[in-house]
Amino acid sequence: MPELIDHRVEDRFLAVYKRYQSLNGTADPLSDLSEKAIECFAQTGFPERKNESWKYTNVTPIISRAYQIAEADQAPAKGLDVLDTPHVAVFVNGRLAPEQSRLDQVPAGVSIESLSTAAEKDIVQAYLGSHADYAEDPFVALNTAFIKDGAVITALPGIKLDHPIHILHVVTCNEPTLVQPRTFIHAADGASIQVLQSTEFAGSASLLMNAVTEIHVGKEAHVDYLDLQVGTPAVSRITNLSVYQETQSRFYSGTFTFGGELTRNNLSILPNAEHCESLLQGLFMARGRSHVDNNTLVDHAKPNCYSSEYYKGILDDHAIGVFNGKVLVREDAQLTNAYQTNRSILLSDTARMYSKPALEIYADDVKCSHGATTGQLDKDGLFYLRSRGIHEEEARRLMLMSFAGDIIEKAPVSAMHETLYNHVERMLR
Repeated sequence: MPELIDHRVEDRFLAVYKRYQSLNGTADPLSDLSEKAIECFAQTGFPERKNESWKYTNVTPIISRAYQIAEADQAPAKGLDVLDTPHVAVFVNGRLAPEQSRLDQVPAGVSIESLSTAAEKDIVQAYLGSHADYAEDPFVALNTAFIKDGAVITALPGIKLDHPIHILHVVTCNEPTLVQPRTFIHAADGASIQVLQSTEFAGSASLLMNAVTEIHVGKEAHVDYLDLQVGTPAVSRITNLSVYQETQSRFYSGTFTFGGELTRNNLSILPNAEHCESLLQGLFMARGRSHVDNNTLVDHAKPNCYSSEYYKGILDDHAIGVFNGKVLVREDAQLTNAYQTNRSILLSDTARMYSKPALEIYADDVKCSHGATTGQLDKDGLFYLRSRGIHEEEARRLMLMSFAGDIIEKAPVSAMHETLYNHVERMLR
């Protein structure tokens, strides 16, 4: 394992970038984007806790390790946990693995391919990097600097896909490893698709996963997007989801986090036309010394739009949860309806939850509200179940399953419900 050098943390990542470029070359359609991103990263550096949006999340421990870049030629693990769908794309250490994927039944009008193959397509050239702005976030800049491959999903106008698409990232590592998945999804006017992303890890070494997903939802299009995050104490994860919506489009995001060392989810939603609907929901469970931070921004720029955020958390031991949600309603965004709710349960005296829902409103004809509650299990509810002869441990389990199920049952990909409940059960053991 390389020895840590006593200088600016960012310099080590810049050195890794130079070695990476020397091995992979720069003659590809994404090289200009990559070079601009690394220049931006060199200037801005990693976020510090004096930055208000990072006040409760310290990334220094996870960025101070000496990481290697995941090797693309390592074989995937066996027995992958794949969704019951005919459309599966498996990426091993960031590269598409066709032999592990199910892509032969993808219908005409839908494309699921690797970024390295699709990089020169007009739609990729037009939109890749336009929604996830590397100038606004150093982790987006770092991901973009190393961009070589990723997942590209496109649906032509009017296409209604009957089955969800599963993007499965498999990461194999025996040394501390940095892996940076990139996903681009484009649903053209009137298209309707569902996408699940998940990750499986093989190896016991520490891992930093820095993922960026960009989604463009066309006029009257509909995209459901689920992110299943299952981690171990060796796994840290930074995700950036950037969504752009056109007129009368509908977007759903479900973020499900179960464990991990440190998780930071940044969601930026821009409904940039009238009559858009944006639904953001999340369930996070943490124990031990796990840290989960959900940071959301819904930027209402146009009138007659609706957004709803609903996040729930269950924290045990010394775990820390953060919900930092912001709804921005600009002056022209009259008749906006926007709602935020965060509810969390603490199962120990040492668990902590920091919740900061916020509204920033510059229009005068809107309906907006936000609220947050944090507490223990309802004693009256627990007493009621025990009075019916249910053992206390089972009563607690039933109440927590019901609490989590409120989010799970709202997930539009019904094929995921059983898997999500299984993860809740596992976290409660």
